[in-house]
Amino acid sequence: MGRRPLGRDPSQMEASMAACIVNGRRVDIPNAATPEEVASAAGIRPGRRIIRQTREGNYPMNPGERVTVGEADKFVDAPQRVKGS
Repeated sequence: MGRRPLGRDPSQMEASMAACIVNGRRVDIPNAATPEEVASAAGIRPGRRIIRQTREGNYPMNPGERVTVGEADKFVDAPQRVKGS
């Protein structure tokens, strides 16, 4: 029987989830997520723009862009015509 290397299994790291706030609700999102995954997890209908909120400002996420998500990160959705600041 072979030895397992110390540390976490890479397949488990991808499956780990972060508890985030989306539109004021707690939602579990993968640690590396696209705006489509955030919207799907939060029950947001397609065609809405996902905006990441930080202390520095609001940052719209581009479709297909993968970002690292941490515990208590905040996201909101907005119509496509609204631009982030």
